[in-house]
Amino acid sequence: ISLIQKSACIICLTAISWLIAGCQSFGSNNQFMQGQQWEILPTQNNPIARHEAGFVELNKKLYLLGGRRINPTSVFDTTTQTWSNKAKTPIELHHFQPIAHDGLIYIIGAMTGQWPNETPVDKVIIYNPELDTFHYSHPIPKHRQRGGAGAVFYNDKIYLIGGITQGHMTGYVPWFDEYDPKTGTWRALPDAPHARDHFQATVVDDQLFALAGRTTSKATQQDMALTIRHGNVYDFKQNRWLPVTDGLAIPTPRAGNSAIAWEGMVILGGGESMAQKEAHNDVEVWNSKTRTWHRWPSLKRGRHGTGFGIVDGYLYTASGSGNRGGEPELFSIERLALPTHSQLVNLNKTTYDTQKVDAEKPVFKQFHKVSLQFQGSDTSENASDNPFLNYRLDVTFKQGKTTKRVRGFYAADGNAAETSASNGRMWQVNFVPPTTGEWSYSAKLFHSPNIALNPATQNTPHIPLINAKGRFLVERSDKTGRDFRAKGLLIAEDGFFKFKHSGEYWLKAGANSPENLLGYVDFDQTYRIATQNRDGEAVAPTSIHRFAPHLNDWKTGDPTWQGNKGKSLIGAINYLSSKGMNTAYFLTLNLLGDGKDVWPYRTPEERDRFDVSKLAQWDIVFQHMQKKGVLLHMVLQETENETLLDNGDTGPLRQLYFHELIARFGYHRGLVWNLGEENGPAPWSPVGQTTEQRKAMAQFLKENDPYQHPVILHTHGEDTLRDTMLTDLTGFEYLDGLSLQEAERERTYKVIEHWKKASQAKGKEWLISMDEIGQWHTAVLPDNQDPDHPTLRSDVLWGSLLSGAAGIEWYFGAKHPHNDLTSEDWRQRDRLWELSNIARTFFEQHLPYWEMAPNRSLINHSKAYCLAKENEQYALYLPAVQGAALDLSHATGEFTVRWYDPLKGGDLQVGSVNNVTAGTPQILGKPPYGLNQDWVVLVTRNKPNL
Repeated sequence: ISLIQKSACIICLTAISWLIAGCQSFGSNNQFMQGQQWEILPTQNNPIARHEAGFVELNKKLYLLGGRRINPTSVFDTTTQTWSNKAKTPIELHHFQPIAHDGLIYIIGAMTGQWPNETPVDKVIIYNPELDTFHYSHPIPKHRQRGGAGAVFYNDKIYLIGGITQGHMTGYVPWFDEYDPKTGTWRALPDAPHARDHFQATVVDDQLFALAGRTTSKATQQDMALTIRHGNVYDFKQNRWLPVTDGLAIPTPRAGNSAIAWEGMVILGGGESMAQKEAHNDVEVWNSKTRTWHRWPSLKRGRHGTGFGIVDGYLYTASGSGNRGGEPELFSIERLALPTHSQLVNLNKTTYDTQKVDAEKPVFKQFHKVSLQFQGSDTSENASDNPFLNYRLDVTFKQGKTTKRVRGFYAADGNAAETSASNGRMWQVNFVPPTTGEWSYSAKLFHSPNIALNPATQNTPHIPLINAKGRFLVERSDKTGRDFRAKGLLIAEDGFFKFKHSGEYWLKAGANSPENLLGYVDFDQTYRIATQNRDGEAVAPTSIHRFAPHLNDWKTGDPTWQGNKGKSLIGAINYLSSKGMNTAYFLTLNLLGDGKDVWPYRTPEERDRFDVSKLAQWDIVFQHMQKKGVLLHMVLQETENETLLDNGDTGPLRQLYFHELIARFGYHRGLVWNLGEENGPAPWSPVGQTTEQRKAMAQFLKENDPYQHPVILHTHGEDTLRDTMLTDLTGFEYLDGLSLQEAERERTYKVIEHWKKASQAKGKEWLISMDEIGQWHTAVLPDNQDPDHPTLRSDVLWGSLLSGAAGIEWYFGAKHPHNDLTSEDWRQRDRLWELSNIARTFFEQHLPYWEMAPNRSLINHSKAYCLAKENEQYALYLPAVQGAALDLSHATGEFTVRWYDPLKGGDLQVGSVNNVTAGTPQILGKPPYGLNQDWVVLVTRNKPNL
C-alpha cells in the first residue's frame, strides 16, 4: 500500500468512525467562540527555534526546553512579551512532556541522540528556574526506560504512559508507571489498552487521558503512518483503565501534538501525520462532561513537537516544526483567548445521554484477547448443582458471513487469580478476532443436567444474561516482533508451522523440560503427591518448583498475582525468550505419572470439577509466554495416565477436561495440543490407549476447538514401540504430526525422513518436531558436563532441521541433576540455547525450508546432511572434513558458495571457493577458518542478469 493509499485509509476510517459514533455535535466550527482566532504575537526577540521540545507554564512564564541538539532554555514573559535565554540542557534532550511542580520542571521519559536510533534517558532530570540549573535526579528502572511518552502530575506523583524504547525504529509500549519525585520510588502499573508514542497526556477530574499519538516503526518504514485513533482513559479513583470505546476516537488522527487540560476538557492541537505534508493546525477538544468533540479555531501555523501552556485566560504554543519531520523549525509564538464564562456554560449544555454512552462500541485489537464476562446464577466449584457439568455458556461471534461459536467457562467472582475465589456468579468467554472491523456477539447460559456434554436446543432452559448481545470494533494489532499478538494464529500446513493470516512460516526451538513446569509453588492448591519412582523415569523431588534462580529475570512491569507471586516463573520465561527460544513443553495432567504435581481439578481425586483460581493463574503465565513469543506446547496426559479418564475413551470426563482447556486457553494464538506423552503401551506402562481412542481424542479436539490448533502425538523412543501405532495413524485427517522421541541420536534424520515420507504417501504430510532425544537417562546434559554439545549439535539439531523437521525441543534426561523433573534453572544449558538459536536464525534468514527436501545422496560424506531445493539452493551440514563435494550433475548455471559457523552464527562468510559451476560434482573448498570444526554451507544459484 502506498503512503497516499495509507493516508486515504486513515481519512476514510476517521469519517466512518464518526458516522458510526454519531458525531453531529462535532464540526459546527467555533459556534461557541464566534470571532475568536489564534494570534501570532509580535515579540522583541525570538526563542531558539527547535522541535521535539518541551513547552510548559510555571508561575505565569512559559518555558521552552530541550529539543534536537543541545539548546538553551528559552523563557517567555507573558507580561512583557519578551523571550530570554537561560541555561542549556546538560545533554541533548527531546521527545518528552515536561512537568511543572512546586517551582521545578521535571524532564522524565526523554530521548537523547540522533534520529532514528535515539536512546532513552536513564534518569529524571530537573530544571530549577530560580537557580537556572539542571541536575540529575532519580534513576529510571532499566526495563522501563523510554522516550516519546506522555507524562502527568496527579496527587504528588508523576505518571508516565506509553513511549518507545528504540528511538524511531521500533519498541513502542503500552507501559504505565508511577514515580514519586520525593522518594524516587518507581512502580509499574497495568499496561494501557494501546501502545502509543509521540503524544501528550492530561488529567481531567481524576482521569488520565491518553489521546492521539502513533506507533513509530522506522524499521518497517512506517515512521508516521501508524497513528492511533482511539483514546485510553485511566480512572485514578477506580485504579483501572476504562474500556476503550469508539466514542473517544480522535477526529483527526495525528502524533507529535500538544495537549492540555482546561475546565473539564482536553485540548489537542497541532501534530503530524501522513495525511498532509504541513504540520496540522487542527485544534480539537474533548469535553469530558458532555462526552463530545468540538472543533476550536485552527492554529495560525501548523506545528508539531512542542506543547501548550495557559496563562491569564490565554492558551499559548510556540516553536515546533512546520512540516512533518524535522523542518522548518519555527520561532513564532501564538495564543488563543479561552472561552468566557458564558461561552463555557453554553458549551456544557449538551445533554449527557446515558443510553448513547452505554451503546458506544467497545474497541479491541486483532489477534488480541477479547474477554467478556456475564453475570449468571450464584454458584461455586463444589455446588451440588455442578457448574462445570450442568451449565454451559455459548457465545456466537459474527462478522458478515463469518460466524465463530466459542464456549465460555465458569469464572467464580471474575477475578479468581487474585482472590482465589471458588464461588461467584461470573461466566467468561475468551475470543481472538481474526479480522478488523465490526463484530457482534450473542451469549446464552444454558442450565440443564449434563448440558456441558450435550448440544443445546431451542428448548434447553437458559438463564437470562445482562448485555447478552452487543457489538464491538476491532482495529489492527499494535504489537510487533515475536509477540503472537502481532502474528495471529499458528497452524500446521504441509508439514510445517505457519501463521494463518500472514502466510509466514515459523520454526520451533526450545525447552522440553521440565515437563512438570506447572508444578509451581505459587499456583493455588499445587503440591506433590507421594511418588513411587521407577527405573526409566526421573526421580521426583519432595518439593515442587520454585525456579528461584530466575527470580532476577523478572522485570519491572511483568505480571504477578496476589502481590509478588509468580515472579520466578515469569522470569524463567523471560530468560528462555531472551535466548531466542520460542517453545516450552509442559503437562497439564500428570496424576499417576512421573511428577504427580500438576492437575486442573479442585483436588487430585476429582475429575468433573476444576480449580478456577489455579487455571486463571496458569493463564497469566500463558499470556506472558505468548507476549514473549513462546509457544504453548500443551501435553494433555502421560503414558501412565492414558486410561485415567473414561478408561482411555473420549467419554464424559475426558470431554469435560478438553472443553475446559479449550474454553480457557484455546484463544492463545501459539498453542499445540499434544495428545499425550509417550502415548501407547510400553513395558513400564503396559495398559495404554488404542488407535481408535487416539483418533477419537484428535477428532474431538479438532471439532470443538474453534481455532483449529495443531494436534500432535508424542511417541515412544524405539521403532518396536511406535511403528505399528504410527502406521495406523498416517493419513488420519485430524492428526497434524508427531512430537518425536528417539533413543539413539544418530538415527534422528532416518526416523524423521521415514515418517515424513510415510505420511506424504497417505496424503497428509506430518509436521514432525524432534522433541525428546535419548538416551532417557542422559539426554541433554548441562553445559558444564557437555560443552558445545557436539553430538547433539550435529546429529540432532542440524540433523533434524536438515531432514525436514518443523522444530526441536531439548529433553533433560532422568539420571543427573537439573533433570526433566527437578530442573529449576534453564541457565544450566545456556550454551545449548545459543546453539539452537544460531541454527534457527540461519533457517529463518536464508532458507525457504518449507519448499526444500532432504537429500543426503548429493553430498559425499556419510556424516553430512543436505536439504535441497533442486537447482536453486542447497544447505549442507559438514563435520570437520576436507574436500566435501556437492553433486550438481542435474543442476544448471553458476552457484555461489557461502559458509555459516554453527558455533558462532553471524553473517555468511566466503571460503576458498567463491563460485561453482553446475553439471558435475563440485568441490566446495575450505571454510574461512576452523578446519577442524563443523560448518554449514549454503550453495545458491546465481540469478541471471535481467
